Amino acid sequence: MSYFNDKVVIVTGGTDGIGRALVQRLLDSGAKVVTCGRSHDKLYSLQTSFANKPFIGTVTDVSNEGECAKLIETAIKTFGRIDILINNAGISMRALFNDTSLDTIRRVMDINFWGAVYCTKYALPHIIKSKGTVAGISSIAGYRGLPGRSGYSASKHALQGWLEALRTEMLDSGVNVMWACPGFTTSNI
Repeated sequence: MSYFNDKVVIVTGGTDGIGRALVQRLLDSGAKVVTCGRSHDKLYSLQTSFANKPFIGTVTDVSNEGECAKLIETAIKTFGRIDILINNAGISMRALFNDTSLDTIRRVMDINFWGAVYCTKYALPHIIKSKGTVAGISSIAGYRGLPGRSGYSASKHALQGWLEALRTEMLDSGVNVMWACPGFTTSNI
């Protein structure tokens, strides 16, 4: 029997790339999965693919605090608890800082950093109750700044620093806080 059997897992950004692979693997391992994305069509396609599985997909822009709160509410209303939150939603950017608009960097931070903060803030009471896990999908860019990706690197440095602080805060709670830092992957990001 899989560790994930009957666990309730939220995966943000589950319509493409790493997120979609996580959703598929978790469902195959017996988890109950809630995911989100910005594309209604992609979510509909996922729901069709996983029609006979314990799966919910909801349109959510993680840069919007209210939409993150609704995502967490949906998980609780549907499955009654949250065991694992995987903060995966993210975007990238490619341009030299001198050529990048501040709006671009702000958007990257809003999704990559604030999206994880919002979702975790609303999920954490439930995760504390289940003594579950908060995870963040970061990047090697969270360890070293990548030229041409200054805003992306900053967002991943922020994510990792915040998760490290949260991990320390949660040491006596039974909650596990972790992050993964993949290198370059073949995905739409």
